[in-house]
Amino acid sequence: MHVTIFMAHPHISPSMERVAHCLHRYLPVPSKIYYASPIPPAVLRSRLPSVVVHVLYVLHTRRHLQRLASRVRPSEIVHLVDHSESFLLPALTANLKVVSCHDLIPLVETRIYRHTLSRRLGQWLYRLTVRDIALANGVIACSHATARDTERLLGVPAEKIRVVYQGVDTDFFTPLPGGERLRRRETLGLHPQEIAILHVGSNAPYKNVPAILHVLSHLRQGGYAVRWIKAGEPLSTSLWRLAHRLGVADRIRVEPHVDDARLRELYQVCDLLLFPSLREGFGLPVLESLACGTPAVIADVPALSEWAGEVCASAPPHDTRGLAEKVLQSVENSRDCIARARLREFAEGYDWHRITPQIVDAYRAWER
Repeated sequence: MHVTIFMAHPHISPSMERVAHCLHRYLPVPSKIYYASPIPPAVLRSRLPSVVVHVLYVLHTRRHLQRLASRVRPSEIVHLVDHSESFLLPALTANLKVVSCHDLIPLVETRIYRHTLSRRLGQWLYRLTVRDIALANGVIACSHATARDTERLLGVPAEKIRVVYQGVDTDFFTPLPGGERLRRRETLGLHPQEIAILHVGSNAPYKNVPAILHVLSHLRQGGYAVRWIKAGEPLSTSLWRLAHRLGVADRIRVEPHVDDARLRELYQVCDLLLFPSLREGFGLPVLESLACGTPAVIADVPALSEWAGEVCASAPPHDTRGLAEKVLQSVENSRDCIARARLREFAEGYDWHRITPQIVDAYRAWER
């Protein structure tokens, strides 16, 4: 059994990059990583508006990447790690074609669209990229919630779908000893009594970033010293306007370009991760945070509650007061060495060493 971990090009999200390299590192069978194009397509490097880039990518670049993929030698097993690249499936030749499906949020979360026209265009473009998932011999869904969406929305038969939760590299994402953690906090300019709230991700509407700003405001009005560290996409103009209106703009630090080592440090030193998404496929930052011994406050939505509900405090995504109360509760856990050790122990159950054998079992089941 030999697996080709396939991606369209190197310009993918950092989380997908980590997933691909962890699969390559920890799969208990021979594997290699292969890109259809060794460089990102030109449209992704342009300065055109993001909407125009997206349309051009789906309508034009997608076909170019399909042509490149059709020239790749036949594989025993080809595994597409990003479901949004499933448009490559018809062009690939392999004995077994597998896709990891992480979420179908553009098809199920209508609140991410501003009006009917943008929803229709967005969902049409998204379907063009993911509809070929049905051509795979097998689909690995990262949660039961995602599995149900894949079956219902894309017509993939249940027998083709296996639920395998996301993994985390616990050799890399590790806790810091208490003294070292305090020292690192100082180097980041965090006061010992300051509540450091971390969020990792984009400003996509389903990430519910305004809720974080409202929580920050609620805590500050309650007399708490708070700071929000945002790792990922810089805040938009509208989000900065909201921050100023709520009086919390001076409590925000944005780190838009974080490598894996910096991301790990932020998980290690912050008091908690706040993850109030309206919807998720799994919620990998939550698992990475827990692996570092740092609690997470999550929205009580299906995919997050499914696996993290037993260890993470939760509240409805728009319940500012409820989320703020859970933040304060989690801060106490963050400063308790025993509580942090329990979170780490929970995350170790999702170590890639335990996850990848489940993926190989799925390969073998679909080969029969």
